[in-house]
Amino acid sequence: MSVVGQEQPTTTPEVVRAWVGGWAVSRSLRPPVEVAGGFRLDVGLPGHRVRYVLFDLDQVAELAVTLTAPGTWIKASASAERVVPLLTPAWTVGEPEYLMTVPLRRATALAPDGYTLHTATDGGITTVRIHDADGTTAASGQMGVAGPAAVADRILTDPAHRRRGLGSVLMTALGDAAAKRGAATGVLVATRDGLALYRALGWTLWEAITPAYLPENE
Repeated sequence: MSVVGQEQPTTTPEVVRAWVGGWAVSRSLRPPVEVAGGFRLDVGLPGHRVRYVLFDLDQVAELAVTLTAPGTWIKASASAERVVPLLTPAWTVGEPEYLMTVPLRRATALAPDGYTLHTATDGGITTVRIHDADGTTAASGQMGVAGPAAVADRILTDPAHRRRGLGSVLMTALGDAAAKRGAATGVLVATRDGLALYRALGWTLWEAITPAYLPENE
């Protein structure tokens, strides 16, 4: 296996830029807009209209006061202990998340016995699905490739198929497909449950991410 020969990001702003760029590709959104201390993404979903991804805590403090539209999110690259005191009571704080990176490598992904692996690329998005013998999707995920970075997104293993190595196969296949297209760095944001899995697969924890949002009434 070989690492694609491009430089890896070395600062939090660089990793955040890579994350928002690839995530926008994965979700078929307009490119992120650079703002002071981070980036804005127009997501356009109920309850998640706009997202600010910030690496500057001064900007978190400022926007926490000036932003008032329901459905607005802030994702700050810092621990909750540092972010929560900057927020007003209007904000709801979500579960902690974890910004992670890995050098991408060409590698062969082999599905376990009884499973088949399917990879497809459409534009900047590569999708991998693992099916069981009945054709049911046991695990799936995608990567949005934006320049030298590829962002892993919507990674899911069906509970009935967990602890069979499918997560490792899935991430290997996604990383191989992205590396083949010239991406050098994998980026993702893990939940607390996913943190141990990705660490075991060689991903490095870069920074805690604290999400907060202004609730939108149904």
